[in-house]
Amino acid sequence: MELVYEKNQLQTTIIYGETFASQIKSASFEPKHLFLITNQRYYDLFSEKLIQLFDDKQELDWYICKNDSHCNNMNELESLLAFLADFDQQQDFLFLGVGNEGVIQLTNFLHETSVLNSNCWLLPLSIQSLSKSLITDVHIELKNHPVLQSSVLAEKIIYDRTLTSDYGEGKLVDFLVFIRCGLVCSHDFLRMLFKNYSDATRLNQQSFNGMLDEMIGYYEKDGQTIDQFGHLFEQGFFETTNGHLLSGHMKRFLGCLLQLLWSQEVNQFSFHYKNFIIWLIRLGFPVDFPEQILVSDYVEGVLKCVDRGEKAALLKEIGELDRMQKPKTEDLLATVEQYKTILEEIRG
Repeated sequence: MELVYEKNQLQTTIIYGETFASQIKSASFEPKHLFLITNQRYYDLFSEKLIQLFDDKQELDWYICKNDSHCNNMNELESLLAFLADFDQQQDFLFLGVGNEGVIQLTNFLHETSVLNSNCWLLPLSIQSLSKSLITDVHIELKNHPVLQSSVLAEKIIYDRTLTSDYGEGKLVDFLVFIRCGLVCSHDFLRMLFKNYSDATRLNQQSFNGMLDEMIGYYEKDGQTIDQFGHLFEQGFFETTNGHLLSGHMKRFLGCLLQLLWSQEVNQFSFHYKNFIIWLIRLGFPVDFPEQILVSDYVEGVLKCVDRGEKAALLKEIGELDRMQKPKTEDLLATVEQYKTILEEIRG
């Protein structure tokens, strides 16, 4: 499957439903210097397989990032630029980003801002990193906050399901992408997820490939809002003393749940929030708000982000955006307390 994706006067070609190997066979890389940027985990898993796909005469080098999804940071960018400085700057490069969402952003940013003559392909190895490759705004972070930004889409985005890990925590992280699509864009899509992925067994047994068309369409229309849904509430955990008790993915997940409940508390729309949480528990999502994180500390953390000018998307109802808004202190306190109350009711 191949389609042209357009966003903010930029475009890319998205290829999925076929292997990366088949794409390589039909492509000519001469006389480009192929430069692969990836995470340590994916280098260990796929480097030998990927090397075999290219011509022996092909100039090929690797840069290996940490496995952190926030590897699109100032330190990694500086190391990458220092590494590239040893190469002939007059060459034509093809930057190939292989891995998680941090690598996707780092590769795109390098291609767009570097003085090197380059093309850029992306090989995202999860739905989460695929979704991030569809966002035109790419960031370099410092202490988990964006400090540099550029607008770019890669020339090609190739999603090869045969290279992805389709189980465990990774499957839950990927499924959250589809949940965010439903929350922001379509109540019907969210109902479909609830019907087709009713428990952990069905979630782990079924592929997501049949939903890629719809996901890409939602991102073409409202990608920035989908991508940022939960972000402000997620950042609150980074600002708290015991925020380290939650993984990066858990911070994002709880951020989405709290932003949804905040929207419902403010706009009072009809939605069975408790049933929604019960479904997520059935799927295997860890929904607990850590006891070691005080509600007051967390709210103060969110308000620090608000003071820096950050806002959150307020839903009018499921699938319909109201406006971007700065949450108020009393609404944040009420939201977190209500969330903890709902969990207590579910646990009995």
